Amino acid sequence: MATSKPSNPKSKTQKQPASALAPITLLGLALIPLLTFSYLQPRVISNQVKSLYGSQPIIAYTQNNNHHHGTLSNSTSPIQTNEQLAAEYSHSCPSHAPKTHIFSLDPLIIYVENYLTPSEISYLLSLAVPYYRPSPVSKGYTLEAYDTEIRSSMSAVLPDDPVVACIEQRSVDFQGFMPCSRLEDIQVVKYAVGDHFRPHFDWFSGMANPRISTFFVYLACDGATEEEECQGGATQFPHFEGAFSKLWCDSGFVDCEDDSGVGGVAFKPVVGNAVFWSNLYANGTAGHPGVWHAGMPVKRGRKVGLNIFTRRETWVPEQK
Repeated sequence: MATSKPSNPKSKTQKQPASALAPITLLGLALIPLLTFSYLQPRVISNQVKSLYGSQPIIAYTQNNNHHHGTLSNSTSPIQTNEQLAAEYSHSCPSHAPKTHIFSLDPLIIYVENYLTPSEISYLLSLAVPYYRPSPVSKGYTLEAYDTEIRSSMSAVLPDDPVVACIEQRSVDFQGFMPCSRLEDIQVVKYAVGDHFRPHFDWFSGMANPRISTFFVYLACDGATEEEECQGGATQFPHFEGAFSKLWCDSGFVDCEDDSGVGGVAFKPVVGNAVFWSNLYANGTAGHPGVWHAGMPVKRGRKVGLNIFTRRETWVPEQK
């Protein structure tokens, strides 16, 4: 169900990167379907980051060698101020080449290493702070409902911003250079101890302008000290039934010692990396049960992620 188009819908402008991001393999692109609906209905916020964060320094970021997590630590030599980073991205989107791995073709699930840079991660964490609010859920066609038994976390819809715009451009380039107008406003989601999102789909059947794909990008997985990492918080696909190489476990991307009892496959929250999936079967006729997924409870520390949802057609903010 869609509401009437607002009089001034948000317009997303295509930004040309300094060097175009290499698209995923032709096979992967061929399998990205035309899809169906949405779970969280975000709101539009219009603001400029320079007025809010102009002199706030970026925090240095380090990632440990076993790929399990990333930590943020204060540095005596900040990488850049937020104002400097915004100025750079306002001029042009920098070249960026993440590494992709096809985890599954049916459903299509692609794992992306280094989807965001350390500076981008720190920038987004700072940018999100004023916008957090309790995360809503959708029950049938009722949007903006709240049920902490289903979902407990805090969400921040990010404002218009040059760094955000470049990440949006990267996300549509990844999917075959589609227009940015198909993206919803991207959202930072913060999970504290005990927070979770029970198994759910990012689509509903029969919707006019469905979500065709989802990115979940890991921004933070940290504990009480710089040396600690978060525990729990995996992105779990309980209905996934395919086989996969032990190298996924050895690389620290998949939790092969998962004892949750939920089943399927559990992706660990590795900072900077992303999981991308298509929401329907390849022919676009129905939602794929293999992408039923959950944000597992955080047992220690906090997990912060970035949701990026793509619609089949141009998205308008009040669209259901």
